[in-house]
Amino acid sequence: MNILFLGDSITDCGHSFTGDDLGNGYVKKLSHLPGVCAANGGTDGFTFPDVLRKWRLMYAQNRYDCVIMTCGINDVGMAADFKEAGRDADASAFLTGSMAALRTLLCELTGTVCAQTPSAYGQVLNIPTLPSDTASPVSRILLLEPFLFPIPQARELWLPVLQEVRDRIQETITDFYSARYVPTQAALDRLAGQVGLSAVTTDGVHLTDKGHNCLAKLVADTLDPV
Repeated sequence: MNILFLGDSITDCGHSFTGDDLGNGYVKKLSHLPGVCAANGGTDGFTFPDVLRKWRLMYAQNRYDCVIMTCGINDVGMAADFKEAGRDADASAFLTGSMAALRTLLCELTGTVCAQTPSAYGQVLNIPTLPSDTASPVSRILLLEPFLFPIPQARELWLPVLQEVRDRIQETITDFYSARYVPTQAALDRLAGQVGLSAVTTDGVHLTDKGHNCLAKLVADTLDPV
């Protein structure tokens, strides 16, 4: 199975600085599954419009059996910053743009005609047009739930925005038969209850090796359910 991993730092894990270009996180762990050929396309700090842009620039002309994505927590952080500054309208516009980018990305991955185009936010990022020789549609897409832990405690201020982003991702993804939303928070919280929060996350957003093991198992079980 030829799998492209897209997303933020949870996927990235310094892959550009490892000899196999896979990083040191859940992507590397999943690359050891029988029959898996993995490509790490994650980038630290990415939001959904960023992922769409990178997909078009680097991967749309290649064929993949499956795309697995971690994204959303940077969108949460940026929207939360707007809200903290009293700029609720900007937060709403930003999230609307993010979800438009997600919908456009899912349309392109599945070969679906998309009536919605990237918002002005995406255009500011100079998202290129989709290549005319785009490869065949991806048959399976997994979008991992953005997760968050209260380290530091100020992260709790992000929780209302996090829930909004989760709800909007799920609402968007239901329109695509081959796309699946994979819950992550509950399993990571259970692990934290067993081994301690600091053994799962380094800063409330990024995972330790134990956290990445948990994430890799969730994805592996989703790809090949018992």
